[in-house]
Amino acid sequence: MKNNKKLIAIVGAVVLVLVGLIAYLMQDTGDESTKNPISGQLVNFQGAELQEESDGKLVWALTAEKIEYDPRSKSVVLTNLKGQFYQDNVTTTVAAPHAVLSGDRSSLDIDGGITATNTDEAVLKTSALHFDNKTKQFTSQSAFTYESKDVILTGDKLEGNMALKQISAVGNAKLTKK
Repeated sequence: MKNNKKLIAIVGAVVLVLVGLIAYLMQDTGDESTKNPISGQLVNFQGAELQEESDGKLVWALTAEKIEYDPRSKSVVLTNLKGQFYQDNVTTTVAAPHAVLSGDRSSLDIDGGITATNTDEAVLKTSALHFDNKTKQFTSQSAFTYESKDVILTGDKLEGNMALKQISAVGNAKLTKK
């Protein structure tokens, strides 16, 4: 009877050690995948262009030195972006070092210091800009400076159309005529 208890105890200990070893190995593998979840998963393009048309007219076109597509989130990361937005016979060109286009193309988040100019010679400078592709509106949650032929507008936040012709300043707004 004593030998059976010893044998059961030894078998139980071996089983526990094996289960612990398997759990450790499984956990170690899981840690490697969480340290860098997108390593090797991005699809890279050099010098590609993305664009959207509506009713046969170009709405916007984005070019970048480097475009990375993440198949899991379906988002597109653009490095050294140059975007052109077309509205009301005005072309607005946005230049920035970094941008992320959502997978469904409903929004574009641009950051790293933005300069936007339009064909009416207006210039917008801000640190980050959000483009809502559904409403065709630009918004900035950071301080900005907008300069046109006639005025200089500064503020804490901005809302405006793609042509940069209708601009609203929010918080500490200051309008100066030239």
